[in-house]
Amino acid sequence: MTESQSIAVPAASRRIPWCTLLLCAATAMLSVHAAIEISGTWLGRVRIVQLEDYGLRFGYLRDLELWRLVTAQLVHVKQPHMVSDVFCLLLVGTAVERQVGSLRLFLLWLIGGSIAMLFSSLFVPWPWNLGTGASQAIMAIAGAGLWLAWTGVDRSKFLRWSVGFAIALAFAIDVVHVYYPKPGHVAGVLLGLLMASRFRA
Repeated sequence: MTESQSIAVPAASRRIPWCTLLLCAATAMLSVHAAIEISGTWLGRVRIVQLEDYGLRFGYLRDLELWRLVTAQLVHVKQPHMVSDVFCLLLVGTAVERQVGSLRLFLLWLIGGSIAMLFSSLFVPWPWNLGTGASQAIMAIAGAGLWLAWTGVDRSKFLRWSVGFAIALAFAIDVVHVYYPKPGHVAGVLLGLLMASRFRA
């Protein structure tokens, strides 16, 4: 068995992408809860500093508030952004999870997303450098999908379309708002590629 083939998991584990579905549900629920708690309505836009109870900073990790590695990736400033993130997570997560399995998908989301989020915070001044949102984790999962496609583990159109759509949408939004791809998104893709290259059956 070649290295590119060793990443795949048995077909039985590809049937229902449980991890992806749970992450999508958790993202929608906690993001809506935070929006209602802060603004009084689920569609209410909140300021990023108002998500301090959920977000991630390096200082919180020094204080061992490790639960923020999860909550930071579930809450969003803008709920329309949350909806687009959940949609992209559902697409690319389903495509990748059927190949790497639920545990590896969760590690991509947790580790890749957290590191990319912290990296992104280095380029934003305080107090707006609070890490929130699922897009960094989605980019890490998409990066793993790129590895799957590049190495030939999965040649399906669904994987290629899902990964291409998720990355293109994230980078397009970046270009519209800040005129360049955000460092956290680029870091997420690179981390996903790196992590997928180290997976073994």
